[in-house]
Amino acid sequence: MEKRPLIGVSLCVVVFLVLGSSVPVIARTQSSLAKTMPSISPSSAANYEVYIGAGIIRQYEQKFGLGWHMTVMNTGDTNITGSTSSKEITLFGKIVDNWSQPFSLGPGIGTSIGSAVLDFHPITLITLTVVVENISYSKYGYGIGPFVLLPG
Repeated sequence: MEKRPLIGVSLCVVVFLVLGSSVPVIARTQSSLAKTMPSISPSSAANYEVYIGAGIIRQYEQKFGLGWHMTVMNTGDTNITGSTSSKEITLFGKIVDNWSQPFSLGPGIGTSIGSAVLDFHPITLITLTVVVENISYSKYGYGIGPFVLLPG
């Protein structure tokens, strides 16, 4: 058995753990009035709930899993609008994925989107953002192959 693949995998795991433990999670809420909400899990306003987490199979916010997901639930009695976006870049700054998708939800309706993609970039930096009615919720993390770590 060759030791080179094991050394490479071990090195990637160590780098992943060091990056994940040294960078605090940043989830900030901003509006046009520069109001910041202290809570990030789950993020909610009077008429909606926002969940951003790792793992496509999990329903709510997790720190580690296969892929990632974003969910918005309209819990109020009026329509809400917004968008979800994802940006993934390599450690060298090359953009791997960058998209945005608008949504409009009626009362009692929710939307969810997720991704678990195996690509050839061993480590990527991931930014997941949900904007609802001019308030932005973001989480930052790392991807190693199809696995995602959203520390904090």
